Amino acid sequence: MLLLALAVLAGCGQPVAGVPAPVTGPGPTVAAAPELPPRPREVPLDGVDPCTLLTDEDRTELGLDQPPVPNVGTSALYGGEIQQCAVRGFEPRAISVSVLLSVTGGIELYFRPGVRSEITPIEVAGFPAIVALPVTIRDFCTVVVDVAPGQVVDVQVASGGRQPPIPQEQLCVDAEVVAGIVMGNLLAQG
Repeated sequence: MLLLALAVLAGCGQPVAGVPAPVTGPGPTVAAAPELPPRPREVPLDGVDPCTLLTDEDRTELGLDQPPVPNVGTSALYGGEIQQCAVRGFEPRAISVSVLLSVTGGIELYFRPGVRSEITPIEVAGFPAIVALPVTIRDFCTVVVDVAPGQVVDVQVASGGRQPPIPQEQLCVDAEVVAGIVMGNLLAQG
């Protein structure tokens, strides 16, 4: 699911809220990258298992009642192999959470031409981050945390398929909450 969603992000660029007007010229419109705050420190992700970043207690609190499913795949967006852990829940609502760790491409990739997301800069656990809101698919939201040069923690929260679907605004709130929990656990490991 995550790899499909990352592939869908390719397309024409979108303006970034609070960023100067897009630069235009031949080819697609390109939004200028916002100035993100510096990282408080570097937290390399090499060798980190994404399934360790949500504990049993975290998953219970988040309503994720299915076992975590690890996966290793390739990502067109991040340009290489990525580690992923997906967890689903059905009560009290149907939801899916994916934690992806990229060591092959960083947050700057979201500001390239062709990424079709509305980008909002935020901070998670003191680290620069963005909310990447896809403009064509409305059943998920992504929070990307810049933890080291060319390395990010990418947290996606998606509606689990029930009708009516969870509103995208709520998915973004949930993604920020999950990203905060994931970063707390990552920092505790390190």
